[in-house]
Parts: sequence; C-alpha cells; structure tokens
Amino acid sequence: MSQYTALKRKAQLLESVHGIKYDGKPAKDIINQMANGYCKAKDEGDEYNKDLFISGLMLRFWNQVGNLQEKSPNLKLDQEDFEGWLYDAIELACQYRAWQKNPKVNAQQCINQCITTIRVRNYYQFNLGKHSANYNTTSLDNPIDDENKVSIIDTIVDEEEENRFSNMLGAASVRRFIQGYVDKKKLVEAIIFDIIAFNDTQKTTYTTKTGINEEGESYKYKTGTVEFVKRKCVNLLLELPEDYYNYFTSAYHVPSEELLSAINAIRTSSKGRLDKSVDKVLAKARLEILAAM
Repeated sequence: MSQYTALKRKAQLLESVHGIKYDGKPAKDIINQMANGYCKAKDEGDEYNKDLFISGLMLRFWNQVGNLQEKSPNLKLDQEDFEGWLYDAIELACQYRAWQKNPKVNAQQCINQCITTIRVRNYYQFNLGKHSANYNTTSLDNPIDDENKVSIIDTIVDEEEENRFSNMLGAASVRRFIQGYVDKKKLVEAIIFDIIAFNDTQKTTYTTKTGINEEGESYKYKTGTVEFVKRKCVNLLLELPEDYYNYFTSAYHVPSEELLSAINAIRTSSKGRLDKSVDKVLAKARLEILAAM
C-alpha cells in the first residue's frame, strides 16, 4: 500500500472522528485546525490523534512533494525522500507554532515557509561546495505575514530555542564533517571550511513577488538568491581573530601545536594563495559528499 493511500484512509478517520475534511475550505482555517490538533496531540502524547492530524496535513500539502522533486532535479532521491521532506517541514512548523504566538500569521504560511527551509537545508547538505544556489525564499527568518514584517524566528526568544534552530539547520552534521578533516590532519582545510560554514561568507539578494493562494487571493512573498562570496571568506581568513584558537579547540578535538601551525600558515598566506585554497576545499568537499550519497 502506498504512502498516499495510507494517508487517505487515516484522513477518512480524521473526518469521521473530528469532523475535519482535510481538503475543505477555507484552506487556512482547515490547516489551522489540523495543525492545532496535531500540536495538542503531541503535547498530550496522543499517538492515535497525532497520526490522524499529520495524515490530514500531509495530504493537504501533498502537491509539494512533486514541487520539491521538480526543484531538485540534480538530487538522486526517490519520491519517498521528498515525502520525508514534507513530513519534516510540518514537524518543524509545529515545533515553533508561530501562528499560535502571533495573530498576523497562520499555519498555512508557516508550513509553506518550513517546506522551503527544509529544501534549503537538504540542498545545503547534498550540494555542499557549490559557489551559488537559487532558492525560493531561504529560511525561517524570512517574512511570512501579509505585511512582510513577521517571521517564524521572530517568535523564538530564548537561547535554548536559538540553539535548537541552529542544530535544525545542520550545524552538528557540518561540524562532524569538519572534524573528519581534523582527524585526517588537514587542519588548514578544516579551518577554511569552518569559516565558510559558520561565518558571514554569503550575500542574499531578495525580490518581492506576488502569488495567488487557494482562495484566489493575492499575497506577497520573497525569493532570495544566496551566493557564496569568496572575497569575504578570504578576508576573514587573513584576519583570523586572536581567540580563534580557543574557539576551534572548543568546537573540535584537535592537537594544539598542529592547530597553531595551521592558523599561522593561513595568517601569513597571500590573498592569491588563499583564493586558490578556498576553491580547492569547496571542490573537494563537494566531491566527498556526492561520493557518499
């Protein structure tokens, strides 16, 4: 039995038990009901109702599975993988529950934004090393309300939530990747990759566009072109701060003397040499990730 067929059966139970038709109208009200029901079931540990509500939400956004595939033509993934992306996006939206904290946004907007965020995260993981990539919007910090003022991340205020957001974006997996370079005693490459991954080495150009929702109403959204800027990366490498050694040793397991030697080698390199080193690290990292797929 296919995933879609299984979801349909559970959606029938959702309608008979809770009177909620997953594809009913108005869309934003139905999606809010299902998302609130799912969050409540999660909080109460109610696995039965969690199953019903997530099935309805999955079906409501099922067309996004095909959209994700179309927008990711170079990823060698099965449909089930993109179905997993959709599930992860709904889970992410229901983790932050921005619509419950701010009346200017609704669950439909939040889930759509999280679908984009999940796609960006997975593209980052699978295509690491590309110098530029185009995405329809970028992350949880993009506006999702009609006035382009409220984002999901605006509802996250405490440090614990900020750390969970960072982990959600893949910081832990990236650090493991860098640790692999450290373990192979390729410390210059590890430092370069750390600067690329965790410092301001990109620029984003935003464009506001107008779309039409399921109700036939127009709404505004932003698209962003994210581009890696090698010049920014090289400048950061040339100006490694004095406390970078302490930072790196706290983030990775690394021999101290070898790290000092690598930091000194970077600080005394020319811009031209570092420019070439950055290109090599990016190309090598991408090949390693693609080989592991």
